[in-house]
Amino acid sequence: MVWAAKDIHYVAELLLVRSTYVGMSARQRLVVIRLRLADHHFGANRLVTSVSAVEVLARSLAMGLKAKSKAEKDAIYSKYRDRQPKPLVTEYFAARGITDLARHLGQDTWRLFGYAVDYRNMLAHECTYLGQDKFPSLIEACEEVLSALVRLGRVPNLRT
Repeated sequence: MVWAAKDIHYVAELLLVRSTYVGMSARQRLVVIRLRLADHHFGANRLVTSVSAVEVLARSLAMGLKAKSKAEKDAIYSKYRDRQPKPLVTEYFAARGITDLARHLGQDTWRLFGYAVDYRNMLAHECTYLGQDKFPSLIEACEEVLSALVRLGRVPNLRT
C-alpha cells in the first residue's frame, strides 16, 4: 500500500503549478517544452511529450490572442483547459488567416499529427505499447506542427 506524504499538499501543488504555467508567455512555455523534449525516452514517452508540446504551445498562443495579463489568462483558461490539440492548433492558425492546415502543413503531416493525438490519448489512458515502427513518423509530424506554431507565433526559439 502506498501512503500520501503528509507534507505534500497534492491538490494545492497541482493548482499552483497549473496557475503558474497558465500565466506564462508562449516564449516561456517553449523553454519548458524544449527542456522536456530534451529529457525523453524514445517511443511512448516521446510521443506523449511531443503531442503535449504542440497542445500547450497552441493553447498558449490561442489564449495570448485573447488575453495578455496573467489575470486575463486565468479568467479564460477554463475555456481552453480540456480542448484537444487539433482544435487548438486549428483555432490559432485560423486566427492568423490559415484555414487549410492540410495544405499549409502538408496533408501527411496534418493527418499523422491527428493520429499522433489519438495514439497519445490511447497511451495515456490505456497504458499500452505500440510497435516501434509507428513512433518516428508520428513524432516527426508533431515536431513539424510545433515548428510551424513557433514560426507563425514568432516565438523566440531558444534552444536549451
